[in-house]
Amino acid sequence: MSKLVRSTIEPETLGIDVIKNGSVRLLCRWDIHTVEITDEESGTHDEYEYQEEVIWWALPSPVYLSRQGSRQVLTTEGLSYLTSAQPEIMDYAQAAGV
Repeated sequence: MSKLVRSTIEPETLGIDVIKNGSVRLLCRWDIHTVEITDEESGTHDEYEYQEEVIWWALPSPVYLSRQGSRQVLTTEGLSYLTSAQPEIMDYAQAAGV
């Protein structure tokens, strides 16, 4: 189930969290909007409120990854793939969060 999150940092719709074994853990965020928060100590400030679902997404090609030391990192092709697949990824994340 997706969770409601608040942050003082403006979120990206699709955040890359961890890359492991040819898959990437993604922070998928939607319904992003600003809310005004008032508290006694700091007064009024804005925060971002949004729905978030964390998913693992398998990368369909080994060319989307390279190795830097002991870590896997996305290549330029891998970043392009995630950008082009973002609508499908977000649909999957939202359905998973129901």
